[in-house]
Amino acid sequence: MTPVVRDYLTIGEVVQKLSAAHPDLTISKVRFLEDGGLIAPDRTAGGYRKYRPADVQRLELVLKLQRDHFMPLAVIRDKLEDLDKGKLPPEIRPALEHAEAMSLPLDDTETVPLERTSEVLGLPSAFIRELASFGIVSLVNGERGEELAGPDIGIAHTCWDLRRFGIEPRHTRMYESFAQREAAFYQQILMPAMRHWTPEARQKLVETLIDLMGRTGELKEHMVRRAVGRLFEDLT
Repeated sequence: MTPVVRDYLTIGEVVQKLSAAHPDLTISKVRFLEDGGLIAPDRTAGGYRKYRPADVQRLELVLKLQRDHFMPLAVIRDKLEDLDKGKLPPEIRPALEHAEAMSLPLDDTETVPLERTSEVLGLPSAFIRELASFGIVSLVNGERGEELAGPDIGIAHTCWDLRRFGIEPRHTRMYESFAQREAAFYQQILMPAMRHWTPEARQKLVETLIDLMGRTGELKEHMVRRAVGRLFEDLT
């Protein structure tokens, strides 16, 4: 008989997986956090919880914010709502550890109707359309007309924040070029090792990408700091 391959963990398996970092974690506590609306795993037809990688990562984030930052659950819930909208609250940035890379954009993600970006994201639809005209974000055709693709929500927020430095959408096109080249480089490095596209291989790919993007991100930061230092050395 062919073994059943699951793309999720049970609640007990989640507790076991996180027990090393959170030894006081119990099934009851996970259920309590779910009842509080902090995590929302899908259910099987029989009513059993299905914790996919994104659910486990969200749970781990909640636990870190509780343990390391002493945040009340009500505050954590507000921060998670911001995160769901594509924002990255500075208070939780240290706990996320490259949270932007936690899930692949291959997964289904929520889109936002263009006409509702001001209401939902606090970003004018005209600004989103301008970003799209330069290829910085993508607009997809949905049931509600043009919609902002889920993976691009964080990009739109960052571009909006850069305006206070005088950086307009047209200036950010070079970063899109950098991102495409770097993504192609990652593909060249990692894909040959992924011979079988199983749930286990997919999870391994995500974990490796998180590590790789973190390290290359550090390298870029060091190099940019060095370059800026050389350019402005007369002022230091």
